[in-house]
Amino acid sequence: MKKNTLVIALAAVLFSSCNMDFYPVSSIDDATAIRSVEDAQKVANYFNIRLRGLYAGSYIYSSEIATDIFHPTIGYGNRGGDYFRWEMTSETGICESLWASCYASISNANYLIAKIDELDKTDLTEAELAKLDGFVGEAAFLKAVSTYALVEKYSPAYNASTASTDLGVMLVNSYAPTSDQSKYPPRSSMADTYKYIEDNIAIAEAKVKNPNIVASELITPDAVAAFKARVALSKKDYATAAAVASALVDSGRYPLIDAKSENAAENWTNLWKNDSGDECIVQLYASYKDKSTPNSLTYGYYGKNNVGVYAPDFIPETEVVEMYTGTDLRASWFEPQTITVAGINGDVYLFNKFPGNPALQDATAPTSEYIQKIKPFRIAEQYLIAAEAYALSGDEVKAAKYYNALAMARDPQAVETRASGDALVNAIRIERFKELIGEGFRFYDLKRYGQGMTRSDIQNSDVVFQRGTDLSIAADDYRWLWPIPQAEIDSNPQVKPQQNPGYTK
Repeated sequence: MKKNTLVIALAAVLFSSCNMDFYPVSSIDDATAIRSVEDAQKVANYFNIRLRGLYAGSYIYSSEIATDIFHPTIGYGNRGGDYFRWEMTSETGICESLWASCYASISNANYLIAKIDELDKTDLTEAELAKLDGFVGEAAFLKAVSTYALVEKYSPAYNASTASTDLGVMLVNSYAPTSDQSKYPPRSSMADTYKYIEDNIAIAEAKVKNPNIVASELITPDAVAAFKARVALSKKDYATAAAVASALVDSGRYPLIDAKSENAAENWTNLWKNDSGDECIVQLYASYKDKSTPNSLTYGYYGKNNVGVYAPDFIPETEVVEMYTGTDLRASWFEPQTITVAGINGDVYLFNKFPGNPALQDATAPTSEYIQKIKPFRIAEQYLIAAEAYALSGDEVKAAKYYNALAMARDPQAVETRASGDALVNAIRIERFKELIGEGFRFYDLKRYGQGMTRSDIQNSDVVFQRGTDLSIAADDYRWLWPIPQAEIDSNPQVKPQQNPGYTK
C-alpha cells in the first residue's frame, strides 16, 4: 500500500438542490485544496461516492458467490471462479482492490479532518462552523465503515476471549503520507480495531446532523445508528445491538411494505426496480445523466442479452429458491426462465433482485443494465438485528416480536413463531438469509455463526458447471480470512510477518 500519495479524488462533488453534479479533476494540491467551507463540502460530498463503492460491485457479489447461494452455469467462463471455488491468493485482484479502496477512503477522511482543523475559522458563522463539524462526523463515519469492511474479510469473527491477540487491520488515524517504510503501521489486535471503529462511530454520532428522512442520499444520525447496531451484533454486544436496532424500528420513520396492503406488489416492485426508497434509511445518489452510476450488484445472475436470450453466469441453488413461499413478496426475486448456455437449454429459476432501474439506463441502448441505487442501510436489517440480539441475550418475547413483524409483513400467510432457544435463533437467521440475499452479508454472517458452509442441490444439472457445487467449508478453514494483499506484504515490513495463516501467495 503506497502511503506517500494523496488519494483524494478522481472527482469532486457539489450539491445542487437534492442532486449531485460531478466535476472531474486530475489532481488536487495537498496544501491548497481546502481553503473554505465550500472546498470542504466538495471533499465531503465525494465521501458518498466512496461509500457507494464499498456497497456495490465486486466487493458485494464476490462474497455472495463464495457462499451457499449460487452455482455457476456451464457458460460462466470461470468469471468469479476464484471466489466460488475459494481459490483466492494474495495476488487475487479483489483482495488487493478492496484493501486499497478501504485505505484510500480512510486517507481521504483523515485528510479532510486535518484540513478542517487547519482552516482559519476566524470569520466563519455559526452555521458554517456547524457545517464543518458535520463534515468531520461524516469523515469519521467513512473511517468506521471502511475499517469494518476490512475486518469482515481479512480478520476472524470477533471473540472477546481472544480479541487482544487476534489480528485486526492496520489503523490509520491521521493524515501523514510518508515513504518511510519504518513508519507504516502494523495490523492491530481485534480489540483495538473494534475500538477504533466504535470511537469513530461515537464521533459521527456527536457530529452528523443531516435530517433523518426516508431514502436519504446523505449520512444521517439514523444511518450512524444502523451501522452501530450492525457492528454491535458482529461484536456480540447484544445489549447495544438490540437497543439501537429496536429504537430505529420503533421510531416508525421507515415503515415496512406490508404484503397485506392493497398496493403491496406494486410498492415492492417500485422499491427494487424503480428505487422508490421505501424502507431505506439511506439510498445513495445515482444518475445516468450525470454519468454517476454505481457498479451492478448482480454478477451475471440474469444474463439476458440483446436478442432476448438468457445466458446467466450464476443461478441460485435449489434450496435457496425453495425458501420462499409463493405468497412471499420476495419470491418475485426468483424468475422461471429457459436459459441457453454453451448451446444447451435448461429451465431454471433466475435471481432477479436487481433488475435495473430504467432511469439509470440509456433509453436508446442497453447500457448500465442491472444498476440500482445502492441501499446500504435498510430498516429490514434492523428488525433482524433486534430479533437476533434479543434472542441471543435471552429475551425471546422481544426477539419473536421483531422476527414476526418482518416475516408477516413479507408474507401474508406467515404465522407467528412459537419457536424458542436454538430453533428461534435459527429461524431468525434463515429470515435474515431470505431478506438480505445478494446484498453482501452472507459470507460474514456464516463466519460469525461459526457453523461452516455446505452447498446444496443443483437446480438443473444439464446447465450447471459442477466443479465446486459440492464444496463444504469447515468453520475453522483458514480461507474465512482473505489473504492480506501481496503488495502490502512486500511494501510494509510491519505487516510482512502478519499474513493470515495458510497463505504463501
